[in-house]
Amino acid sequence: MKKDDSARAARRRPQARLRALEEGSQPIAEWASLFGDLSRRPPSNPRASAPVEWRIHDKTHLEFAIDYPLVDRTEAYVWEAYFFVPESFRLQEDTYDKKAIYDDLWSYVRWAPPELALSDLSARDAGSSLAEVTTALAAACNKPDGSEEGRWAMRALRLFACEVRAAGVAAVRRIEAALRSGAGEAELFAELGPFAAAIPEIGRALRAVQGEVDVSALRSDVATAMEWVDEDVSLVLETLSATVGVTLEGHAARLPALREIGERLAASAVAEARHRKARGMGSVGAADATVRDVEHLEFRRHVLKRFTSSVLWLNLEVNVGATWALHTFYALAAAVAMAFALTASLHASPSTDNMFRYALLVVVAYAAKDRMKAFLQGTFARWISRRFPDRSWKIEDRERARVVGRVRERAGFLSFRAVPPGALAARRLTRAHELEEAARPERVLWHQKRVQLAPRASGAELGRFPMLTEIFRLDLHRWLDHTDDPNRKIVFADPDDARVYTATARRVYNVNIVYRLTQADGEGPWQRLRVVVSRKGIERIDAITA
Repeated sequence: MKKDDSARAARRRPQARLRALEEGSQPIAEWASLFGDLSRRPPSNPRASAPVEWRIHDKTHLEFAIDYPLVDRTEAYVWEAYFFVPESFRLQEDTYDKKAIYDDLWSYVRWAPPELALSDLSARDAGSSLAEVTTALAAACNKPDGSEEGRWAMRALRLFACEVRAAGVAAVRRIEAALRSGAGEAELFAELGPFAAAIPEIGRALRAVQGEVDVSALRSDVATAMEWVDEDVSLVLETLSATVGVTLEGHAARLPALREIGERLAASAVAEARHRKARGMGSVGAADATVRDVEHLEFRRHVLKRFTSSVLWLNLEVNVGATWALHTFYALAAAVAMAFALTASLHASPSTDNMFRYALLVVVAYAAKDRMKAFLQGTFARWISRRFPDRSWKIEDRERARVVGRVRERAGFLSFRAVPPGALAARRLTRAHELEEAARPERVLWHQKRVQLAPRASGAELGRFPMLTEIFRLDLHRWLDHTDDPNRKIVFADPDDARVYTATARRVYNVNIVYRLTQADGEGPWQRLRVVVSRKGIERIDAITA
């Protein structure tokens, strides 16, 4: 192996960041109990007008998630977004049709997991997540393959893993936000105490439930699902505790007490790794892991996450919105054009003397028929596009045999005159003068969804989901095809020191997005953000507020 290759491989190997505190040290629960009563669970109050979470998935993909709250009655929501795109992108109806729009704007819908605190997930009292897992596993014992009890047990196991991941990520976000804000020890420990205490308790509680089950009485699918969920939850707990531990180590200079907490969290991570190693699971890291070993670890982590999160996925049946209307009007256009051609040909009688004139008339009539048909089809298509959705969706939960909702979707280019006044005002919020619209011309790309949801289901399983979440991924690759080189050399003079300088200027473009989610026929505030892009991809996302 070459020297450069050896150095590159060494950089990719695991790097030690934090050492775990040895066993026998003071338990975390002792200090966590001092601050546990300071911790407050954030209120669960999803609103239709709440801002949407936007993030950069990678250099050319923008991702955003929309939450549709579920209520006890049929409810409808309207999603509207206006993308103000620089004209230099050369996006217009002729170069970027509806098929291209929907190819670049991909989405999927899933249940949002119940919002729980980490400390709730180790409880086994009636109504808790582990109580449902216990009941479902007991019901699945001695049941044949394909039984409803077996499917219920696998759903309960996978949902528990999703709840652990969701609650853990929410807790980590709160801890990181407190660290960024420079919070003091009391505020930090109010978050860290319950977090550090809950991590080992969740693993012990899940394994206690599984230890009470006669595995030989379960069909193989349920037994395998139970093992995989144990492995996935263990990986999640290890990742959560190790992530926070490493983060705390980076802030220990300001608050030395954080170093010991970080080491204790590292001990929790090590305990989970040792559990999986003792069970013979393949998802165990090592200090001397090769690049391929790390690849396998990440692959296994991804497979387990896909398996457990599939319990939340919903199926989308997407159809062209106005197929029947389009074909009906196209047939009408063909009939009108054919009637014209037939009428024209009947008014001329072929004979030897005027055969040339007859043939010329027939040819002209055919050409007029062809153009008339194309003109009518274009006219009807534009009329239909303004009155019918481009696509109609049906959202199904096939695991639970239930239709969750229906969606009508439209997209296309609009003129500035067609943009609602509120959305246009939000776009012009940062403009100093109206001449800026001529200096930085834009095209408006519009996307709308009308979502009608079934009432929130009752029962121990479906009744736990507070909302549906739709995750969009917008591919900007085609948008950036005609952008300029991201770096340019510029020359300027400094009036103070009387010298001429050269510098490298970054060429960036702003894509402004104005959007809102409201209840059907309701009003709500418009939100706005700016996506800064260059030829290399997405640079950053800027929030714009009034």
